[in-house]
Amino acid sequence: MVAGVNSVIGFIGAGNMAEALIGGLREAGVGGSRILATNRRRRERLDHLRATWGITTTPSKAEVAAAADTLVLAMKPADLDDAMRELRPYIAGRHLLISLLAGVRCETVEQYLNGSPVVRAMPNLSAAVLASTTALAHGRHAASSHRATTRALFDLVGHTVDVDEDAMDAVTAIAGSGPAYVYLFMEALIEAGVHAGLSPEAARALAVQTVFGAAKLVKETGNEPADLRRRVTSPGGTTMAALTVLEARGFKTAVGEAVRQAIRRAGELAATRRSP
Repeated sequence: MVAGVNSVIGFIGAGNMAEALIGGLREAGVGGSRILATNRRRRERLDHLRATWGITTTPSKAEVAAAADTLVLAMKPADLDDAMRELRPYIAGRHLLISLLAGVRCETVEQYLNGSPVVRAMPNLSAAVLASTTALAHGRHAASSHRATTRALFDLVGHTVDVDEDAMDAVTAIAGSGPAYVYLFMEALIEAGVHAGLSPEAARALAVQTVFGAAKLVKETGNEPADLRRRVTSPGGTTMAALTVLEARGFKTAVGEAVRQAIRRAGELAATRRSP
């Protein structure tokens, strides 16, 4: 048993985020017998998770609720109503519910329940390699023990930070959706490298390691990204020539607008899920 994680964990939903967390938990040493998963359809997904990660899978939400102490809501936000109506008869006081649903507030999930604790979490796909940053917001029934359990769980797959729930839309836009922005940038670097004459393999290796190294340097030195950027940028050099183009094309403006659009979309999703 992994220190700090004493519960059996049941995943309601078997999509990409669920698999990232399952893979991270298995990598961190959580036994497959302590992880269960179910989903609404696509039994082949459950077969994949069982074969890949050695966990228990079942098409029955009742079976997951009976066996698990912690239930991770990992379905699509649009499926929340159907899933909770099916789960509600089997949820007892011993259950801790962790919601991964973008745009869905703790109070919305609480409306389906009778005082069960709810914690809202926003990890990202880097959980699969134990490098997620997970923001946690706590519902009104979440006691210190529930907070500790949730933190211990997500600390296994990266770093956790507590935030006010009003900030979760911003967290979603930056930490939840943010990896996709970075992947898009990496795609662009790779394509540019190929167009410049590199092989696809060489361009990919250079782009991946460059992004990894840049992030690692920020994290391990504690230096500000802006300071490191200035250190790399020599007056009249190649980096300055490249950055001049990015600035002229509105690079920061585009990123800022992308984040604002993601926040707006999270708010729209929340508006459709305010009541069961």
